[in-house]
Amino acid sequence: MRHGEVAPVQPRPTKVMKPFILVKSEQQKRVFGAGYPSLPTMTLDEYYDKELKRIVEQQKNQGKPPPEPEDPDEETEEGLAKARAWDEWKDTHKRGWGNRHNRS
Repeated sequence: MRHGEVAPVQPRPTKVMKPFILVKSEQQKRVFGAGYPSLPTMTLDEYYDKELKRIVEQQKNQGKPPPEPEDPDEETEEGLAKARAWDEWKDTHKRGWGNRHNRS
């Protein structure tokens, strides 16, 4: 190496870091766990693969029409009976006549 030249830097092999938890004792570690719910459950590659599969499935099903939901406003015999019973109950129980929690 000559005067004024810089030696090439050799890259160090990277070490995989594992999340660690600061606790006072092993017993506390077992009882309380991490203390926060944000430990990773999957890698970015696993998440990417999962999302890619979901998108492909969504595109496959895009041509099919979605099933039509039932109309909640449609009146049925059961719905009419329930509405009539509720109306009768409201006639005999005026607003504010409920439990007053020992207040006059």
